Amino acid sequence: MFETNDRGRIPDSPFFPPQEGSHRWAYVAQTSSSEWFMVAYEVVKDGEKHSQQLLMPSAEYVLGLASREGDDEAIKEIQLVSPPWLNESGRWLMEPLKKIHLAGRQFCYELGDGRFYPSVFSNESSKIMWQMKGAEHG
Repeated sequence: MFETNDRGRIPDSPFFPPQEGSHRWAYVAQTSSSEWFMVAYEVVKDGEKHSQQLLMPSAEYVLGLASREGDDEAIKEIQLVSPPWLNESGRWLMEPLKKIHLAGRQFCYELGDGRFYPSVFSNESSKIMWQMKGAEHG
């Protein structure tokens, strides 16, 4: 999960106020060493496109957002932010996500280049829970 701290709260701008009930933060903290997601989301309202980037702490939240997709709302891109223990690189990485799979009770991730995290699931049977539009083949 993400955590905020009052010291990180940014005062509202009189020129660009946030939506009602929203607050702006200079930073958020990740409270665990787990993967998270940067989701580029687009909403069309009154003929105008509105884009925003969402930081999401787990695959469950991404799948919930994906269930709302339709003619007026769509995920445009997802970047998986993975810790060293998951990507086996020794550092945090942010990489394009192609598909979210479920193998048993474990989420696993297929990247744009075809790699899987965790790698032990690359040859296992799994159910595709979400895939990037246009990623139906391959």
